[in-house]
Amino acid sequence: MTISRKRLLMVGACLVAWTIVVVGRLAQVQILRHDDYVAKAARQHERTIELTPVRGSILDARGRILAESVPAFSIYADPKAITDRRGTAKRLAAIKGLGLTRAQLEQKIKGDSEFAWIARQVPDDVAREVRKLDLQGIFALEEHVRAYPKGRLAASVLGFVNVDGEGLAGAELAFEESLGGRAGRVTVLRDARRGVYLVGGEGQNAPVDGVSVELTIDEVVQYIGETALKDAIRTSRAAGGSVVVMEPNTGAILALASYPDFDPNRFRDFSKNAWRNRAIQDSYEPGSTFKIISGAAALEEGRVTPSQMIDCGTGSIEIAGTRIREHGGHAYGYLTFEEVMAHSSNVGTIKVALAVGPEAFYRRVTSFGFGSKSGIDLPGEASGILRAPKRWSALSNAVLSIGQELAVTPLQIARATAAIANGGTLPTPHVISRVIDKEGNVVVDYRPPPAPRVVSEKTAAVLNEILKGVVSRGTGSRAALEDHIVAGKTGTAQKAENGRYAPDKTIASFVGYVPADRPRLVILVVVDEPTIGQYGGEIAAPAFRQIAEATLRYLRVEPSIPGRNLDVEPPRLEARARLAPPAAPRGSVPDFRGLDAREAIAVATAAGLRVTTTGEGFVSNQSPESGAPAGEKKTVRLTLLAAPRVETTGGEGR
Repeated sequence: MTISRKRLLMVGACLVAWTIVVVGRLAQVQILRHDDYVAKAARQHERTIELTPVRGSILDARGRILAESVPAFSIYADPKAITDRRGTAKRLAAIKGLGLTRAQLEQKIKGDSEFAWIARQVPDDVAREVRKLDLQGIFALEEHVRAYPKGRLAASVLGFVNVDGEGLAGAELAFEESLGGRAGRVTVLRDARRGVYLVGGEGQNAPVDGVSVELTIDEVVQYIGETALKDAIRTSRAAGGSVVVMEPNTGAILALASYPDFDPNRFRDFSKNAWRNRAIQDSYEPGSTFKIISGAAALEEGRVTPSQMIDCGTGSIEIAGTRIREHGGHAYGYLTFEEVMAHSSNVGTIKVALAVGPEAFYRRVTSFGFGSKSGIDLPGEASGILRAPKRWSALSNAVLSIGQELAVTPLQIARATAAIANGGTLPTPHVISRVIDKEGNVVVDYRPPPAPRVVSEKTAAVLNEILKGVVSRGTGSRAALEDHIVAGKTGTAQKAENGRYAPDKTIASFVGYVPADRPRLVILVVVDEPTIGQYGGEIAAPAFRQIAEATLRYLRVEPSIPGRNLDVEPPRLEARARLAPPAAPRGSVPDFRGLDAREAIAVATAAGLRVTTTGEGFVSNQSPESGAPAGEKKTVRLTLLAAPRVETTGGEGR
C-alpha cells in the first residue's frame, strides 16, 4: 500500500511537471514569441512584391513624345511550389519568345527560394502563352517597359534605363526624381498548395507614377542637326562629330547631335563609345574657332581696334625657339585686325594675344567658362583643360590664342559664341523646360539664372562686325545664307597623339550665329578626323548652312537682309528702314541716334569710322553731330541709354 502510494505520487509529480512544461511552452509560443511565429507563418503563405510605378514621359519643346512607358509583362517563379522542375523548364523552353533554353530555365527555378525572375518585360503574346500552360509555381506580373518611339533621334540626350526602369544616362538619369515616381508594394497570398488566391491584403501600397519632363530640344531641329552632321561625316568620311544648336539669349538647347549614335530601345547592342554625348563629353583642341575668344580679350583689354594694322610678316613667327606658320602656307604681310580674323591669320592673332599678356588673357578666357563645366543639366559633362599661367611655358600665351594647349567641349565653344551673339552675357545651357503632371499642370517651370556679363556691349558689337566679315569675305564663305547675314568662325585643329600632332588627323569645325544682327540661333558643327578634306570652312561650314537654312525656315524667321521679303507688314518695314539710315555724304558723320551699339558699330564700320561708347542700350547722343565732318581721327563718341525698342524679326516657336 505504501509502495503504491509512492508510485502514485511519483506519477502525479511527473504529470504535474509535464503539465508545467507544456503550459510553459504554450506560453512561450502563444505569448512570448507570438509575433515571431505569426510572422513565420505569414512568410510561408505571403510574398511581398515591389511594384514599379509608371515612368513619366520625356517630351520635346512642342509636347511630342520622345520617351514613354508602355505595358509589358514579367514572368516569375516560386521554386518551392514547383513539383516537376524538369518538366516545367521543358514546357517553358518551348515558348520561343522567352528566349531561354531548358538548362537556363532549370537553373533559374532550382533551389529553395520563394521568388525568382524568369523573364522581364516580355511582349503580351508571350505572357499569354505562359498563362495558357497553367504551370504550378509560374506567374505573370504586369509591368512597364521604356520605349523610344523616334529610335535613334536624340539618343545621347535622352539616355536609357535599366530593366527596373531606373535612369542610367542622359535625361533619364538627370531627371530621375521627376520621371521615376515612387515604387509600391503588393502582398501575394497563397494556399496550402502554394497557389495564388488573393492579391492585396494588409500592407498594400500603390505606386506613385512619375511625371513628365518637357525638354527644350525640338524634335524637328534635332532631326535637321543629325541629318546635316551625318551628311558631313559621310561626305568627308570622318570618324564622328557633334552639333549644338542653342538659343543665344536663354541658353536653351534646341538640338544636341552626336555621331556615332545608337538606339536606346536596344542600347546594349551598341558599344559604350556610341552612348557618348560628344557635344558635352568630348574634349578637343578647338583651333581657330578659339580666335573669337582671343579677339574678344584683345578688344576688351583695349589692345587692338578693328582697323589697326598688324604686320603678319612672311607667313610665320618664332616664339621661344618654335616657328608657328600660317595655314596653307599664306604670307599676308600687313592686315587690319578685322582682316586677321577674316583670314584666320595665326601670326596676327598671336601678336595681338601677346600684347594682351598672360594674366589678362587667362582672366578673359576663364570668364567665358573655359576650364570649368557650363552647368548644363545633363550628366557626364567634361570641364575641358585650361592650365593656370603659372604652369605656362614661354610658348603658351601664343599657342593658346590660336586654340592649342587647351581642351574644350563643343558646348563650351557654342556657349562662348552665344555671349558674343547676345551682346556680351554668358548664358547657362539647359535642356529642361518644364515638369508636367498627369493633369497637365506645370509642376516646375524652368527659368535660367542671370547671365554674367563677360564683355561689354561695344566689344560684342565690334566682334559681331568682324565675324560677319569672316563669312562674307573670309574663310567661312560656305556658311553664308541668301536670306540672312551670318557671323561665325572656322576652325581646323590637328589632333594630338603620343605628345605630338598627327599630320593626317584633324578636327574641322565652324561656329556661328544667325541672323547676325538679331540672333536666334547659335550653331556649332564639329567633324572629327575627316579623310576627304580637312578644313572647317570646306567641311563644317556647309553643314552649318544646311542646319541654319532649314531651322530658320521651320521657325518661320523672316529674312533679315533688306529686300529679301516683299510680304512684310508696313510696321516691320519702317523698323527695318530705321536700322539702315540714309547714307551720309562722303566724309561726314552718319546719324546714329536710335541705333543700338551693334547697329551703330555696323554703320560706323561701313563709313570707315572708329567708335567709343558710354552706357548701354541705344544711342541717345553722338559727337560729332550727324552730317558734321568726320575729321582726321575719324572717331565718333556715342552715348547709350536703355529704351524700349520695336522688334524687327518675328516668327513662331523657340
